[in-house]
Amino acid sequence: MSQAVKPASSDVVSKEESSHFQQLLRELANSETSTADGRENFDHISYIIKQILQTGKEEIFSEQLTGFIYKKEAEIEKMCGFHYQEFVQSVDQLLKVREGAGQLKGTIIELNQQMQATGSQLVAKKKQMVENQQTMLNIELAIESLQSCLFVLDIANKINASLESRKYYSALKMLEELRSTHLRNLRQYTFAKHMNEWIPLMQEKVREAVLSELRDWLVSIRENTRKIGDKALEHIARKQERAKNKSARAERGGMAVSESSVNIGLSLDVINTDDEDDDLAGNNDVKIDFKPLYQCLHIHEVLDKRNEFRARYEEQRKMQADLMLSQKFSFDGGDMKGFRGYLNDVVGFFMIESIVLSSTHNFRSRSAVELLWVNAMEKMNDVIIASLQECRDPDLFLSIRLAVVNFINTMESYGFAVTSLMDLMLSLLDRYADLMKSICSDNLIQIIDDDEYAPQVVNNQHEYDEVMKAYKLKEESKAKTLKHVGDWAASIRFPKTLPFSRGFPQLCSRIKDFINGFYRFAEGFEQQYNEMDDLLKKSLENLLIQSVGGTLLQKIMVNNLSQVVQIIVNLEHLEMACAEFEIILTEKRISHKAGTVKLSATKSFRESRLICEKRLFELLNMKIDDFLELADYDWLASSNPHGHSPYLDDLVSFLTGVITSTLANLSSTMRSQIYMDVFKHLAKAVHNVLLSPDVKRISPTFVEVLDPDIAFLEKFAAGVEGVNGGEAFAELRQTVTFLKSPHWEDILNPAVKEKRYARIKLNNLAALLEKMKGDTSVFGKSTSAEKARRKSIDGVLKGIKALGR
Repeated sequence: MSQAVKPASSDVVSKEESSHFQQLLRELANSETSTADGRENFDHISYIIKQILQTGKEEIFSEQLTGFIYKKEAEIEKMCGFHYQEFVQSVDQLLKVREGAGQLKGTIIELNQQMQATGSQLVAKKKQMVENQQTMLNIELAIESLQSCLFVLDIANKINASLESRKYYSALKMLEELRSTHLRNLRQYTFAKHMNEWIPLMQEKVREAVLSELRDWLVSIRENTRKIGDKALEHIARKQERAKNKSARAERGGMAVSESSVNIGLSLDVINTDDEDDDLAGNNDVKIDFKPLYQCLHIHEVLDKRNEFRARYEEQRKMQADLMLSQKFSFDGGDMKGFRGYLNDVVGFFMIESIVLSSTHNFRSRSAVELLWVNAMEKMNDVIIASLQECRDPDLFLSIRLAVVNFINTMESYGFAVTSLMDLMLSLLDRYADLMKSICSDNLIQIIDDDEYAPQVVNNQHEYDEVMKAYKLKEESKAKTLKHVGDWAASIRFPKTLPFSRGFPQLCSRIKDFINGFYRFAEGFEQQYNEMDDLLKKSLENLLIQSVGGTLLQKIMVNNLSQVVQIIVNLEHLEMACAEFEIILTEKRISHKAGTVKLSATKSFRESRLICEKRLFELLNMKIDDFLELADYDWLASSNPHGHSPYLDDLVSFLTGVITSTLANLSSTMRSQIYMDVFKHLAKAVHNVLLSPDVKRISPTFVEVLDPDIAFLEKFAAGVEGVNGGEAFAELRQTVTFLKSPHWEDILNPAVKEKRYARIKLNNLAALLEKMKGDTSVFGKSTSAEKARRKSIDGVLKGIKALGR
């Protein structure tokens, strides 16, 4: 049998593909021969065909199959050459196979066509199914994304709702939840980007909302601050009053209670330990809800903007404080309403600061509040002092002081330092002291101007008691000698004349009112007691020395003896009144220093009294000189009229009136001093008349005339009780006695002079002797007696000159 020839292929087949198809053909051949079950063989063939169809190599496979067939036919033909019979059989079989192969091929082609058609549909369906599955997946993803977005939008709506219902913290929590959780899964969407941009805006909106509520809250507390301050001041005032009542009850019960323990300033111990604890920021009258502040603080903490909010809050409170403290008020007409409202505002403001400081942590620093308080006190001092510039009402000052004291106690009870306010109190005290001193000075001067300068007459017991309140008379000591004060009081007979004038008790009463008013104003401030005591003493000294003493000294520059005498009496009692003032100052001395208070006004009044006494001497001497001017002596008298000169009757009558009435209220010592001075001046004046250059000559008869005048004056002086009047006229008496003596040369005898003429001054005597020499002119006619007298006088004068050397 000839060898089969392999058909040529128009397509070039690679070795790998050729090997692959050869392997498939071997598997087909092996499956044909080794598999008994035709079904399994069919499945295997179908699988091989499927692979061929999937690879799209049907023609190549067909060519390989044809080649394989040719090859097998050649092998068969070869084998047939060895086994012809078998070959024939094989040929028959092959023919059958061929026929079967042809049928198989047709079947395969048919199946292939069916499979191609079915596969195309299947691929189309599969592709559509894949597309549908992708669409479904996209739809599911879209639904899931939309649900997430809708959830985010729902949360956004809830955030808006929370914002509208003012649930700011809840809104911030949801915003943070959106940012950190829900939007994280949606970050690939533009929606998430927009939402992420929206979140900070909403956070800022929340912040603005709480800040808006805070601003409204600040406005509301500014409106309620005055009410809070008013309640706080009333609260402390009530506690203070209870403390005073408690101290008073303890004192009545026999407990030792010091004066300072009931002072306003020291009552804080009792106040602070009181069990009553009023909620001043949340009572029935005033309601302050701090929720907006705490909420705002919490929101800013969540937003991590606590420091920014703290700085903003401090600035707002500082602005409110500046606005509050810059308020102007006036005390016109004694109106305290504006001032009390001002204090109420300050108390309420810092009460709120105290509450915020104690109820928050690391928000309002104590140093910041204290700095605000220090600045507030400085501005308060300036505003209050400026408002007091035109205030001239002491009672209003006292009301202001009480209000400031209550303010200080209230602020101190809340832990605020009040040292600077004590300085304000000192300023108030200085102003009050100046005002009181000014008013008191005007009153004292007015009292002195209106005084009648006559001994005061009290007509009944009531008037007498009023005088006793102002000044303790020495007569009060008489009561100690009686068994009952009532007996002493009954012993007083009215009307009663007092030594001092009506103005004196008025002066004492006004000065005591000044002292009491000062201490009433200074009550309760132990920290400044030293300054207050010194200020009062200085002011009182000024009033006594300048206003009283100085004005009285101006009043003595008149020619009214009665007024000058009454001023002396008043000054004498003012000296004694100073001792009473010193006792009052010592008893009321709030600094509790050891020792007693000494007023220099006592010495000043004593010095003023001496000045007044000199003025009295001047007036009396001037009056005496006026009377002496009326004396009409005949210096060359030749006869003696027998008796004293008529002008002396008027002079003695005047002196008698002065002694018995005008000087009656002076002390006996002072009266004796005045009497003695008057008599000395009178004697000296008479003596000076004799020595006057206008008197050229004196006759011996004139000496006889002068002798009864001197005797009259000596008699009058001797009749004045408490003074040795004769001593004042000793020189004049010895001079007249000498001039009447026939032995003038006795003056040159030291023993005789010492015994009889010790008071005579030789110079004055020489002048008188010159005047008694008579007419020494060449034309004068002298008797032998006159010549003898002249000769005697010359001898005495020579002796006097010799003694003078």
